[in-house]
Amino acid sequence: MKRNFNKYLLLAIGIALLFHGSAIFFTLEKSYDALIHLFFAEHYANNWSEPWSYKWYTGFTTMSYPPLVHQILALLSFIGGLKFALFTFSFVVITLFVTGVYRFSYIITGNRNYAGFAALFSVFSSVFIETLHLFGQLPTLTGIALLMHSLPEIYYWVKFHKTRYLISSWLLISLMVCSHHVTPIFGMVFFVFPIIGLSIMDNAKDLVGDYKSIRFNTFLTTLFKSIKQIIVFGLGSLILIIFCILPYWINTKNNPITQIPIPHGSRDNFLEVLSSGLVFFIIPYGITLCLLPYILHRVFSKRLLFFGLSFLLLFILGTGGTTPIPKMILGENAFSILTLDRFTFWAAIISFPFIGEFFYRLAKSDYKKQIIKKYGKIYYTFCCMLSGVIIVFFAVFTTNLGRFNPSQPKAIKMLPIVNFLNQDMHYKWRYMTLGFGDQMAWLSSQTKAISVDGNYHSARQLPELTTKAVERLENSKFRGIEGLGSLQQFLANSEKFNLKYIFSNDKFYDPILYFSGWERLSTLENGIIVWEKQNIPPLASILPKVNIPKYQKIIWAFVPVLSLIISLIWFTCYRFKYQDVIISANNKIKSKSFSKPLAIWNYLLLLFLLFGIYKYYIHNNAQISPENVVKAYYDAMDFKEFKTAHSFIDPNLSKDLDQFMLEISVTDGLLSSYAKLEEITTETINKSKDTSIVITNTKWITPLEIITKEEKFTTVLIDGKWYVIQDSLDKYTPSNQFFNTNITEFYNQGRRKITTQQTHHEDILPQPVVRFHEAKLVKKENSYFIIGSIQNIDYFPASINLKGVLYDKQNKELASFSTKFESKHKLNPMESSVFKIEFEETAWLDSEKDLKGFNPNELHLKNFITEPVRFVLHASSTITTKDLYQSVQINNIETKENVINGLLFNSGNKEVTIPQLLISHYKSNQLVWVDHKFIKESIRPHRTHKFEYVTNEYSCIEVLFNSTETCYVNGIQNSEATYDRMHNFDINKQNDYLIYINDNHTVKLELNNFIGKN
Repeated sequence: MKRNFNKYLLLAIGIALLFHGSAIFFTLEKSYDALIHLFFAEHYANNWSEPWSYKWYTGFTTMSYPPLVHQILALLSFIGGLKFALFTFSFVVITLFVTGVYRFSYIITGNRNYAGFAALFSVFSSVFIETLHLFGQLPTLTGIALLMHSLPEIYYWVKFHKTRYLISSWLLISLMVCSHHVTPIFGMVFFVFPIIGLSIMDNAKDLVGDYKSIRFNTFLTTLFKSIKQIIVFGLGSLILIIFCILPYWINTKNNPITQIPIPHGSRDNFLEVLSSGLVFFIIPYGITLCLLPYILHRVFSKRLLFFGLSFLLLFILGTGGTTPIPKMILGENAFSILTLDRFTFWAAIISFPFIGEFFYRLAKSDYKKQIIKKYGKIYYTFCCMLSGVIIVFFAVFTTNLGRFNPSQPKAIKMLPIVNFLNQDMHYKWRYMTLGFGDQMAWLSSQTKAISVDGNYHSARQLPELTTKAVERLENSKFRGIEGLGSLQQFLANSEKFNLKYIFSNDKFYDPILYFSGWERLSTLENGIIVWEKQNIPPLASILPKVNIPKYQKIIWAFVPVLSLIISLIWFTCYRFKYQDVIISANNKIKSKSFSKPLAIWNYLLLLFLLFGIYKYYIHNNAQISPENVVKAYYDAMDFKEFKTAHSFIDPNLSKDLDQFMLEISVTDGLLSSYAKLEEITTETINKSKDTSIVITNTKWITPLEIITKEEKFTTVLIDGKWYVIQDSLDKYTPSNQFFNTNITEFYNQGRRKITTQQTHHEDILPQPVVRFHEAKLVKKENSYFIIGSIQNIDYFPASINLKGVLYDKQNKELASFSTKFESKHKLNPMESSVFKIEFEETAWLDSEKDLKGFNPNELHLKNFITEPVRFVLHASSTITTKDLYQSVQINNIETKENVINGLLFNSGNKEVTIPQLLISHYKSNQLVWVDHKFIKESIRPHRTHKFEYVTNEYSCIEVLFNSTETCYVNGIQNSEATYDRMHNFDINKQNDYLIYINDNHTVKLELNNFIGKN
């Protein structure tokens, strides 16, 4: 009796469910995309027939991604929740993938045993493990699994012309396109066309007797005999691909992806960026690279010629930017948009049948007999064990890659954040997350509050996002000028987006938040810091959205699920029946003719691996040279690996680890706490036998500016290892160990009644009165700025937001922007501050600029079609009780030519992490310019710090408009808002604080203090 099930397939399914079914509970939630799919699933669970979502990007349509996988997850979530749905569907995908590999391999090899071994190999294949456990791309795996299931049906339809195969193939293609839109587009080219060619080749072989006798005319003759079936299948497939996700194609046409391409590691030069080569080339192929000659030999046999061409093209495209060929094939635009790892993924899938064939021959057939006969059982056992070790190594390494090199932050407990957003109507404003990774999608799926950020970049429409090569604002620090440039625009102009709350999981962003006018509200019990922006209006009760025709909503909501139901009924009623593909004996591979080149290839790979290990050792051995030990020391300090850094310090200094850690604990500041090393160059001078002096030039990334630094290190050679001689710490200690300070503090009681009314009259605090002393529109080098000074003339501390709007002669609004770094956003009673508003261009990215550079100082100012002639300034103020530290004074000021030197003395009891100098320039006692300078090191209590500021010549600045009549305070004209208080103040008092530079140039210094540790 004929066996219906292949024992190797059953074994593969069992092992796959056991191995992957256990691992997904530890890896899937930490993958790149899994939580994004849960976000979409949550949308369908609550709004099945409404494709518009307000939760990301100020609104977007879910028609930008095929819905079937997300809809299945939504349906399963009704049983046990979203996490239950995710893991349950993962089991389905694993089973579909393994069985799909078996069916695909059977068509390619014509041997059930080969196909069974291919299914077994697929369980441990690194490309499948990476796609599932590291990337979490469930729709991609679903699409390729359905594609592999459809290939036999397409083959049988073209070969045997039976209608049930046509229907089966159409149903599977409809499910595939509803699951993943990219798979059918490229699958037609790289899988469907080759399978049709394979079917024609088999028909031609039946006609002439063997594959060697097939000629081009024979192939054409056979092709024309099946042309009707090919056309019917092609037209039907095209109609299904278009109709099943018609709203997606319409949305793509109406909203084409015109955003700046986001850099992706799959486009890197793998020889230069080794990490990209590992993740996007070596890991996906794994042992396939060892068997590459065998695979090429098999795919370029006459029967499989079309799959050979497909495999070769995919292999070349998957090399990314290593060679110029992929860009030449795809074109500049497609190369910059596509993620090229998909081609490596498909190439690895095509290799599965031949890897299964190889291992079956090695374990059960002719290869086994040949090796044992020629080399003996020991050598054969060694070959089998080596192959097994390589497969297991790649499987285990890939599964745990996220643990070796985490790509996501540690799991964040979302309940405190959800509770915060639900209380006191906080959900009526937008929020943003920083440092959450893909967990931001999981937060969005648990709250009805909406975010200005998002995690599906293809759906973005905001120009502040689409004009930067940044995928998400929450990880903007990783994208340099593009990332921080986008983030700064959202932080400075938060009222434009109704953005009031930021949840920060990364202290790197603290300085840019503070100096952009945000204040720390509280620290939640999960350690997340909540930042708040005052004076932000709540969202409108009715938010705008794009109206989508009803027929598109019906197609989107019901066609994918209807296709699934029909397919389940069809395949339940009609079992799959296979026709064996008989391969002629003269098409089989002779063992002796191929074992030698395979062995030579692997010897070459081994030599290449050993050479790479040697180069890596020479380059990364920390103490093999003076340059290496200095770089290793910097690297350890950069990643806060202080124990490792201490091991590089000269042991003769008698500085133990405790002393080293203590010295580090008392250093703080912009460079120490908020900088990441981007570049380091070393130069060795005065090198002798056992000592050397190394000069280092470093470039540090900070959220505020770039810091370049030159340092000199002395290194010594002790017992064959080089060590660094660390400079001694400044041992100055204030004379008074214990001291007290007299300070005025403010406290806000909060709500006086427990009520849900948002603005209960007893809870409303008065708005502090502030006054514009002066405001000017100035022009500098074809760029326009608003400068001036403002003072809090009330008895309460004020949080102030300043927004400037420019107009031309026809009173047409040209641009609007808010203050950023050149202003104090918190003012004590009677305290004043200068300000400057820069008008940045939304699309400020220069397409010809090298995107690899990072420069937070770089600014693309707005270009105006017509010249601004006047402005309107809006100041809004609210009472604040935070960030009011004033105990830093400027002493010992000296001026020499254009250089100002002085001392900053901290007389208070808090350490100022980042002091900022606001410098206002005056000519003939008239304000002409405002500048700022960040101090790199912190100032501890009762300590001093030197500063130096180089002034520039500002003769080129032209004042275009000078008036406070167009300035408004809390909606009231400036003079009217402050009329009853102005008799107490003398504006000219500010002249007492001017620093003389030359006869026509004076400067005033003001301080703004950021305290990082509260």
